[in-house]
Amino acid sequence: MGVRITYLCVILCTSCNGIGIGIDLARYPIDSPTSDEYLQMVNRARRSLAETGCASFPGFLTAEATAEAASEAAAKSPSAFVTDSTHNAWQLPDDDPARPPDDVRNVRMRTRVASTAYDELDEGGALKRLYQYDEFVQFVGAVTSQPRLYRLADPLGACSINVFRPGWHHAWHFDESEFTTTLSLQQAERGGEFEFTPPLRRSQAELAEPAVARILNERSPYRVSCVVADAGGDATAPPVTTAPFAPGTLQIFAGRYSLHHVKRVADDATRERLVAVMCFATEPGKVNSAEVQQMFWGRSVEV
Repeated sequence: MGVRITYLCVILCTSCNGIGIGIDLARYPIDSPTSDEYLQMVNRARRSLAETGCASFPGFLTAEATAEAASEAAAKSPSAFVTDSTHNAWQLPDDDPARPPDDVRNVRMRTRVASTAYDELDEGGALKRLYQYDEFVQFVGAVTSQPRLYRLADPLGACSINVFRPGWHHAWHFDESEFTTTLSLQQAERGGEFEFTPPLRRSQAELAEPAVARILNERSPYRVSCVVADAGGDATAPPVTTAPFAPGTLQIFAGRYSLHHVKRVADDATRERLVAVMCFATEPGKVNSAEVQQMFWGRSVEV
C-alpha cells in the first residue's frame, strides 16, 4: 500500500440541478457560490479543516438520495474486491534497515477492506450523479482552497465504495493524497468509527514519529518504539476525534497531515460499514497507476 498517489481524493449529470442530485440545498446552497450563505459555509469549513483536520457536513444528501446510494452500495458489496494487506503509518513501501523491527517507522499493521470500482456503479445512480455535478466539484475545490479541480480520469478509482465487513478495519495511517472526502452511506451496529488527530505534520516528508508512536501505543494493539526524539519534550498523545458518520454525511478530511483509522467493525455486526470515496485532481487526465488499480480493484485498465 505504499504506491504514491498525487491527487485529491473526495469520500452523486452535469445538466442536473442540486435538487435533482439529492443535495439538501436549503442547508448547503452549493448552487449559489456568490451568496453570503455559501461564502460563510466555505469559510467555516476551511477553518475546521485547518484547525481540526476535518470539515463535516451532516445531512449533505437528502434522506431519499442517501437511501438510493446506500441501496446501490449494498447491492454491489458482494462482488467488491477484497484487499487484505499490511502497511506502516505512512504507507511507505520499504522498511528502514537502520531501525529495529519494532520501531514505529517499520511496524506494519493489517488492513482489510473491499472496494467497488467506478465502472461498476450504476449509470444515472445517486453516486455518479453527485460525482458528475459541476457545482459539487467547485464546492470541494473552494473548501480545499484549490482554484480548479478536475474529476479523476481513472475508470476504477474516480468514485468508489469502501466496504468494511464484520471484523474488518483500516489501521492508523496518513494518506498519500492531500485531501480525502467521504460520503457516509451505512453504519455498522457497533464499531467502524472513523477517528482522526489534528494535523500532526506540515508536509509529506515530515513523519512526526514520536506523536505517531504515542497514538499507536495508546490506541492500537501494536506496541512500538521510536528512535526519534521529540524536540518539544511532550510525552502526551495527540487528541483523537471521532467523526460523525450518520448516513448522508459528507466529510472533507486532511488525510495527508492528520493520522486516522477506521476502527474494527464488531464481529457480530449484521450491517456492513459502507462509505463512498470520490477523487479529484488539480490537473486534467490524472489516473491511478496500474499497481494501485490492481491493489484495490484486482485489475488494471488503460485509459
